[in-house]
Amino acid sequence: MKFSFRNDRTDVAFDVLREVGQWLVDNGQELWQIDTLTPENLLDENTTGNLYVMYVDREDGTEPEPAAVFILQWKDPLYWPDVPDNTSSFIHKLAIRRAFAGQNLFAAIIDFWKSECMLRGIRTLELETDASRPKLMQFYERYGFKPTHQRQIHEFGQTFLCQYYVMVF
Repeated sequence: MKFSFRNDRTDVAFDVLREVGQWLVDNGQELWQIDTLTPENLLDENTTGNLYVMYVDREDGTEPEPAAVFILQWKDPLYWPDVPDNTSSFIHKLAIRRAFAGQNLFAAIIDFWKSECMLRGIRTLELETDASRPKLMQFYERYGFKPTHQRQIHEFGQTFLCQYYVMVF
């Protein structure tokens, strides 16, 4: 599969994010409250211009299909307040559409993420996830992320325990 990444289609990004979020709700795995997945909540000085859609090229040459969405940040005062700006990178709201599940898209996302980091002289990838989701934590660990610590976070009316991860490359 051939992939491309664009950060200029927030409408598509939010459609994918809500689609995946709704699938999680429908399957008893709610990760985000659907009504919080809005530009007003998710786009600010740290995220605007950093909301990416991953597209998969179609074999028939028609318009590429949106497959995943994520936010890259270069500073993160909510989740990573002790990390100096522009010394690490953070991924949030990663959502892979069900039609593309199990196809190793996250490896391509990590490759893209690393290339964006190298442009900035950054060699550290960081993420966090709900610590009550062992399968999701195992997923990140399979890709080489190392658990570091846990911390309570309050965001959009929800409080949860986050498991933090880091990958240095």
